[in-house]
Amino acid sequence: MQKLTLLFLAAALGSAPIAIAATYSTDATMSLQKDAGTYLVEVRICELTEKNGKVTERIISQPRLLSAPGVPATLYSGAQPGKSGYAKTENVTVDVSWPYPNESGTAFCSVTIRRGDSIVSKSRMQLKIDGSGRAPLVLASPDVDPASVKVAAKNADYYVLMEFVGKTREQVKKLAVENYGNKVQIHDPQGHVIDAGLSFGTYQQTGMTLQCKNEADANRIATILRGEPSR
Repeated sequence: MQKLTLLFLAAALGSAPIAIAATYSTDATMSLQKDAGTYLVEVRICELTEKNGKVTERIISQPRLLSAPGVPATLYSGAQPGKSGYAKTENVTVDVSWPYPNESGTAFCSVTIRRGDSIVSKSRMQLKIDGSGRAPLVLASPDVDPASVKVAAKNADYYVLMEFVGKTREQVKKLAVENYGNKVQIHDPQGHVIDAGLSFGTYQQTGMTLQCKNEADANRIATILRGEPSR
């Protein structure tokens, strides 16, 4: 299990008038849970106050985020703008990301503390991840149920939806997690290898969603996966 840990201390900054300068402690841990296909981020943010030589801490927030590698996530905690107490109390925004499985990239966690709209502390950790890279996922018409293959459009993006033959939900989930954002190739009946876009998660729990470049590509891939003759 890969794990990153950050401990950050910062004196209060920003333009908001503060009677006593505060010091904030940010403790963040990111861990990759490879078997589950997720990464977990746990953050503990405190305000530190010194009085009579003793330091006391007040916990402001303890955000916890769970996401899939390759899928950035953001969590906000605290009063909402316009609500009572918003301008006088801290709010916290945590932004995180981890590279796609087996791919090189940067894992990062950014923590921003504001009092109202004014930033009083900001910290960031990042680590370069070296991966072996992923071979494209290769599919052919015998792998899928031809009756399940559909073309769908959303927000000018085109997708091919399909369900696998002979795979359990657990097997499909593992395949989808390992290949999220990965390139997909299709073997046609003539043995040609055709680029089919990107894997984009599960479909109906026993299938997969492919994001294609355009409508023509989506229809062509769907035709091949159904085992129909090319038009």
